[in-house]
Order: sequence, then structure tokens, then C-alpha cells
Amino acid sequence: MGIYNNKIQSEYNPPKQWILTRALSYQNDKIDIGALKDIGVNAAGNKITCKKGFKTDLASVPRGIWWMIAPWDIARAAIIHDLLYLRIRQYRKKVRKSLGGENPETVNKAKKASDNVFLMAMKDSDPKISNWKIKAAYYAVYLFGQWSIIPKDGDPDV
Repeated sequence: MGIYNNKIQSEYNPPKQWILTRALSYQNDKIDIGALKDIGVNAAGNKITCKKGFKTDLASVPRGIWWMIAPWDIARAAIIHDLLYLRIRQYRKKVRKSLGGENPETVNKAKKASDNVFLMAMKDSDPKISNWKIKAAYYAVYLFGQWSIIPKDGDPDV
């Protein structure tokens, strides 16, 4: 079973961004640390921490289905997941520049580990998230997340 260090504390930065005003972390002994360390995630003690100042959109849920699953329903797990996907994008950008290519196996393992952290983090949320929302959100990132791990111009460097 995993735990969060605290609730989200953030400031809204229009139009679609939130900035953490204190750190948010998630810890679970079942996290695949090896796959995440390969892309540069610092997860000492199986703990993933989004530092104060981290920028997130909470959950990338299309506005049209907020009546069913709103970003704040799964927000803490989504913030941790956002950090992991950011690290994948940064890894890909870095190895493309310095090494001339990336290892697809490393990227695939890191995405799978990141998606599993998202799943575990949703299951460990308090208040509890409905099982159907957990499954819907998990399968959305599992199926469509490959576009979110493509490096973006606005991503900060490692």
C-alpha cells in the first residue's frame, strides 16, 4: 500500500496550469524503481516527489467528459504521473541530442512503470476513487499516453 505526504497545495496559473506551492510525494514499495531510474527519476526509498514549483495541468481529461471524470477526481495521482511523463520526455530529448538515439525498450519500460504508478496512486488515494474511474483513467493513459511522452519545446531541461 502506498501513501502520499499530504494534500495538494497549488496556485492556479491560467489558462490550464497549476503550480505546486509545496511538495507532493507518493511512496509505494511496488514501484519499479529500475525502469524509472533509467530515465533519470530520483526515487529514493521508492518515493517520487514533485517539488514545490512543479507545473501541472492536473489530469488531461477532455472538458466534455468532466461530468464523468473531472481532473480533480484523480489529481494527486495525475500530478505524480505528470512528473514521470515529463522525465520520459526529458530523457528522450537528452539522448536524442547527446547519443544520437534512444533505446525504445527503456522508454517502453519507463512508460509502463509510470502508468503502473498512476494506477497504484489512484488506488491509494483518500478519499477513495471509484473503481470504474480508476480503470477508465488508467486505460486512457495506457492506450493514448504515447503521445504525451514525445518531447515538447516547452519542457524544462533536466
